[in-house]
Amino acid sequence: MGDHWMRVFIRRAVYYRVMTYFFLVACVTSSSVAARQESRSEWSKSAKSLTIFQPGNAVRILVWDLDKGQDTDVTFSRDYPINPDGYIIMPLIGEVRVKGLTAFELMQNLEERFSAYLMNPYVYVRPLIRVTMQGAFNQPGSYRMDPQGSLWDLVRAAGGPTANCDLTSIRVERGGTVVMNKILESFERGYSLEEIGIESGDQIIAPTRGRLELQVIISVINLFASVMLLYLRLKQGW
Repeated sequence: MGDHWMRVFIRRAVYYRVMTYFFLVACVTSSSVAARQESRSEWSKSAKSLTIFQPGNAVRILVWDLDKGQDTDVTFSRDYPINPDGYIIMPLIGEVRVKGLTAFELMQNLEERFSAYLMNPYVYVRPLIRVTMQGAFNQPGSYRMDPQGSLWDLVRAAGGPTANCDLTSIRVERGGTVVMNKILESFERGYSLEEIGIESGDQIIAPTRGRLELQVIISVINLFASVMLLYLRLKQGW
C-alpha cells in the first residue's frame, strides 16, 4: 500500500515539474516573440531602415534559422553587390530585386522567400555604401563599406597610406565639389563614416606631402651635417 502511494506521489511530482517547465518555456517564447516584434516595429520606423538601395551599392545580409538556434547560415550570409538593374543574386532563391526597397522591406521579402528552405528564418539587412579612395594610398580604388565603420577601415581596405601620404589633409569630394576638409580629427574622436556624413559615391582623397616640404627637410639635414663636420674639423685643429 505504501509503495502504491509513493508511486502516485512521484508521478504527480514529475507531472507538475514537467508542466511547470513547459509553462516557463511558453512564457519565455512568447516574451521573446513579443520583444522581437516590438524591436522590429521600432526599427522599421528608424532612419536606417528607410535607406533606399540603389545599383552600384551593396547589401550585407545575415540569415539565422531560429529553430536550430545556430550561428548565421553561411549559405546565405555575406555581402551582395547590387547590379546595374537593381538585383542581387543569392544561393537557392536566385535574383532578388532590391532597387527602391528600404532595408525593412527587403528583410520582410527575404524572410518570406527563405521560409521555403528554413523552418523559422530571421534576416538582418545592412546597407553598404560605395566609397572611392584616391591619392596617396597603396591600393586606391572603389570599396563597399559599412557606414558604421571608421576611416581606418577604409584606409586598411585601400592597402594603407603611402610613405608620403598627408593624412592630416584628407578631404571628401562629392560630385566634384569638396564637402569636407581635414576629416582626420573627426575619426580620431571616434565618429563613424555615417556620423560625419560620408555618403555612397563620395571620394576620399589623401594628398601627398609637398615636394617643397621634403626639400626643406633635406636642406636642413644637409646644413646640420655641414655644421657638425665643420665643428669636428675645428675641434681637431685645436
